[in-house]
Amino acid sequence: MVEIPCCPACEGNDSRHRYTKFGLRLVQCRACGLVFANPRLSPEEIHQRYSPDYFWKEYLPSLGVHDGQYDLPYFDKRHGAMLALIKRHAPRRGRLLEVGAGGGFFLKSAERAGWEVAGVELSGEAVEFATNRLDLDVRLEQAEQMTFPPPLFDVVVMFDVVEHLLDPLVSLQRVRGALRPGGVLVISTPNFNALTRFALGADWAALSPAEHLWNFSAHSLDRMLRRAGFPSVTLERKYRGFGVFETMNPRYTHAPSALRNKAYNAFVCTIGRVVSRQVQRAGFADTLIAIANSPRR
Repeated sequence: MVEIPCCPACEGNDSRHRYTKFGLRLVQCRACGLVFANPRLSPEEIHQRYSPDYFWKEYLPSLGVHDGQYDLPYFDKRHGAMLALIKRHAPRRGRLLEVGAGGGFFLKSAERAGWEVAGVELSGEAVEFATNRLDLDVRLEQAEQMTFPPPLFDVVVMFDVVEHLLDPLVSLQRVRGALRPGGVLVISTPNFNALTRFALGADWAALSPAEHLWNFSAHSLDRMLRRAGFPSVTLERKYRGFGVFETMNPRYTHAPSALRNKAYNAFVCTIGRVVSRQVQRAGFADTLIAIANSPRR
């Protein structure tokens, strides 16, 4: 187990207990609101999660990929809304880096849309798949130790990655260094202040301290990005890629038979279409999406 001496978002050293789950404590920084596992598992225990079995039996099937068979036009459609969002903030297609590239399907869609792409990924199995099956430049590297010489990229993307990182501040500083002046970081992560968390409590599957080491709110994510050297941070609250169940998903739970889960599921299925856009605009969607710009010289 590893003790965390202070909050990486604001360096605060005063926290309060929020949840205990799977024998691990989640505490909340009193200064900025960041929720994190403390103490947390060792790096060796955390990295065991990203095994070949996980890649082939959990990760790929979750994307609809079975027996290594995939449909690139399907992924182009799946990633179309995100590529449109990126284009709004970076109209000129240049170089794009994905941190936590997984099997490389987003990168392949970006490449097919005209970007020059590269990635880093922790899983050797995923790197081999992205390199050999999709013909991509994806390197087996931790985010904290990226070797791309700065500054190279117009855009960096990190989708549901920052909550897994051992040292998110150092990783974001590396990302900032890899971006050209005025370059764009697009980052997504579970939203601690999601309506779903209020509805499901500790049963919400995003609260998983063995792998989700950090649980951000809009405020704490903004603090972390600014501390990492990004002077301009905005939240995307009208993302067209989120439907009802991406905005508030009652199925993402560790207790599907719990009464509160059944009640929330009924609520979402009944009026989710009516309220999902308002939930997103109010900042209570399941996922935060932030756009941060590196400094202009």
